[in-house]
Amino acid sequence: MGRLRYSRPMFLFALSFVANIALTFSVAWAIRRDGTVIEEAYGPDSPARRILACVYVAIGLVSLYGFLQLGYGRTDIAIAVALTLFPLQIIYKVLTAIVVGFRNPVVIANLGVVWLLGATLLFAPY
Repeated sequence: MGRLRYSRPMFLFALSFVANIALTFSVAWAIRRDGTVIEEAYGPDSPARRILACVYVAIGLVSLYGFLQLGYGRTDIAIAVALTLFPLQIIYKVLTAIVVGFRNPVVIANLGVVWLLGATLLFAPY
């Protein structure tokens, strides 16, 4: 297997994929562990919360796929993944803010991700 590489213009895509991977897997793991902070942010353990963890894992896996494609020089595939996944995430995170409110810590974190993904879509070359 060759060494992973990406061009400098693809840095924002790589950063967004890595942020997605790190955040989604860590949050899914935390939801599974069911600590006090998680219960305060996401509510008590329930099937809905476990489904949400699965959605996070799916986003993380798709991001990992996009990152690997980017690393192997298949930027067209990585960009196609990003142009599908990132707008979907932006839409659901903004809708969550509208429905839940802007004081929830999950919403605040989600809006940070929206900023990164939005900047990637606006400023990264494709």
